[in-house]
Amino acid sequence: MARRPSFSHSNSSASTSPERGPDEDDADSIMLQPNDSVSSLAMSESNEMDDSMLRDLEELCRLSPICRLPAELMIAIFARLPKNSDLLNCMLVSRFWARNAVGLLWHRPATTSWPALHSVVATLRNTKTTFDYEYFVKRLNLSSLNSAASDGTLIPFKNCKRIERLTLTNCTKLSDWSVSQMVDGNTSLMALDVTNISQVTDVTLNMVARNCYRLQGLNITNCKQISNETLESVAWNCRQLKRVRELHSYAIDVLTAF
Repeated sequence: MARRPSFSHSNSSASTSPERGPDEDDADSIMLQPNDSVSSLAMSESNEMDDSMLRDLEELCRLSPICRLPAELMIAIFARLPKNSDLLNCMLVSRFWARNAVGLLWHRPATTSWPALHSVVATLRNTKTTFDYEYFVKRLNLSSLNSAASDGTLIPFKNCKRIERLTLTNCTKLSDWSVSQMVDGNTSLMALDVTNISQVTDVTLNMVARNCYRLQGLNITNCKQISNETLESVAWNCRQLKRVRELHSYAIDVLTAF
């Protein structure tokens, strides 16, 4: 907004020293608007500011210096914290901190013990959460639960469609019913380990062939109900496949042929 003309003497400091507002570089780094050049042009054309713009400006002026850091730097700092409990504490500081810590905290949710798993599942089932936590899960590993994990253990994660690495080693009670639902609609999956899950059959592998075109690693050791025809379908559709573990010789020949 235009400054009022100063009536002080020309030799006084009031007439020669400009008023200092918020640092413009800090304001630009936060990128509150999708296009800084357009937003600043609109401001110059009109002196009228609605209530929401005034609130944003007041909030920007109120923020501490650390909150003026770009999100990329905040995330890089949070990534060096040694414990998940530290990230959880960061999420409780403010909404700004929470937005930059939530992805790191939920990248690989804690599933190594039943209390931790129950806490994660309870959050996923809560419909009144601040974030869509399913969106942030990229790694899921239930191998530490072994045979104690069942279809009911895995099915709460069926809406996590951005999982890149799914490790279910020795979860012998799992079946196609839950594993296929994890794969269905997930185009981000790059590694799947279903070692020693004898109830995984062609149903799951056909789902892999239809959805997981980015798949690079597959471990189906002791999954004896998978046919060679299904493996051919996987090889044909998953063109980035690089690592296949513990298959009989014919199956390896089938995959390498593609």
